[in-house]
Amino acid sequence: MNDLKVSRTVIPPTSFSRFPASFLFFSMTHLNVSCGFRFSNDDDPSLTLAAQAWLRSNGFWWNEDAIELGCVVGDSERNKTSRVGVLARRNIDVGEIVARIPTSQCLTCGGCAHQKLVGDLEISLGKGEWLALLGFALLLERGIDAGKSSSWNAYLRYLPAAEQGVTALWPENRKRYLAGTDVDLALRDERAQAKTEWETHIEPILSRSEYAESGFTFEDYLSARSVVSSRAFTICPKVGVGLVPLADLFNHRTGGHHVLLTDIEDESILPESARPQQSTKEGASYMYVRLVRSARKDEELFNSYGELGNAALLSSYGFCQRDNPGDQVTFGVPALRAAAGLCGVDGLQIASRLRWCEANGLCEEDSTFHLKAQSPPSNTLLLVLWILAASPDEFGEFSDSLKGKRMFGTDKVAQYISEVQHCGGFENVKTLQVLMKMLERRRALYASTPSDDSEWASYCLILVDSELGIILDCEKYLEEKLNGRFEAGNASKKRKVISTGNIVCTTTTSDAAFSLFD
Repeated sequence: MNDLKVSRTVIPPTSFSRFPASFLFFSMTHLNVSCGFRFSNDDDPSLTLAAQAWLRSNGFWWNEDAIELGCVVGDSERNKTSRVGVLARRNIDVGEIVARIPTSQCLTCGGCAHQKLVGDLEISLGKGEWLALLGFALLLERGIDAGKSSSWNAYLRYLPAAEQGVTALWPENRKRYLAGTDVDLALRDERAQAKTEWETHIEPILSRSEYAESGFTFEDYLSARSVVSSRAFTICPKVGVGLVPLADLFNHRTGGHHVLLTDIEDESILPESARPQQSTKEGASYMYVRLVRSARKDEELFNSYGELGNAALLSSYGFCQRDNPGDQVTFGVPALRAAAGLCGVDGLQIASRLRWCEANGLCEEDSTFHLKAQSPPSNTLLLVLWILAASPDEFGEFSDSLKGKRMFGTDKVAQYISEVQHCGGFENVKTLQVLMKMLERRRALYASTPSDDSEWASYCLILVDSELGIILDCEKYLEEKLNGRFEAGNASKKRKVISTGNIVCTTTTSDAAFSLFD
């Protein structure tokens, strides 16, 4: 039995093909009341029956004694609106299997009704563009002939037209409150990328097909793309990315989640009711929902799709989480370049040092660096800033020390850091001043938070408060460093670099030095 490891990411995944074939990798989505199956729809009870009938007839199973699917649930943190989720109907113990999902019934690019057109798009776009490919597949699947010919018709009826909570679909008067945040920086590129996908690749393909007069618009594609962004995950390396009925009903919680999905090779360990009619030995493939934390009766069951920060959650899922341990603030190379220039570093020196960093595998123009909640600045960020700001003599001594040494991967970074330590260490005044300037510039970009009492406004407030908190904590840390509150020359307060296989970490014997991040 292999537990499924989360691989869902807002950025198109490039690594799932490297995972062992015996594992299934995927994550679950956040749902609000407009999303997912509406089993509890009082306005039209037939929808409840249709959805359940479709699931059962296509090989899905769930323990109706243990869980209730599609309930309208509340949350003390997000109580302004309801959302759809899964509730425990009784106490459930760790290890219980509560649902079965056939992978053949997941909506994928390879299994949709319009594989030829989706394949043409993959040829046009190139490999790995899963968001565009699956968004196009969903657009075609539910749009052509009003979805009547789709084998997923019952599932498609309960998907929202668009995930309105995701920031790509926010109106402009809302987006302005995201100024300065990681969401704002990513959002500019996201819509532009979608527009390019539509105009350069999808429209020409449609115009040459039998669906040239279908009337699809960019907004239709953007809506389908938002649904995929919120719900899709990698099912397994062979099947790829897809939409998974039933699985997308479990909401997310960082820490304390109840369920994960697993593949089970020995079907004899399954309860009799969970065993599929077609065995995996006959070529069928199934995923099972298993309890990893006990649940009490009437408690909502949560899954976790990884330690994602609030920018990723709001962008792709439409919500934020207070005190999110995955929160971070992202900086690109342009921010480092600008901060160094404002601190008096010569522009030609900055350009030549960045070329050195790229040639030696430290960073490229599109590289990003992250400040994380409750953590000091990373060694890699400090190293690049030191390289940018170091005097010609310091950098010359550093580069000379590397001559004749063969270094690879993370060991290379560890060696660079070690050599910088021999040159006086990368936490010198100039490096810290550049980092401080970078933080000051970023902090000045944030807009005032909305006074609206709506759900979207509360998410803006959570996002901005979290990112500013990370920046302010780091500024305080730097101020103490720059003010000399840590005794210069005390060896116990210098970072030591440890290389353990492919992992590079830092340690310090001074608790006070990083007490701000405990």
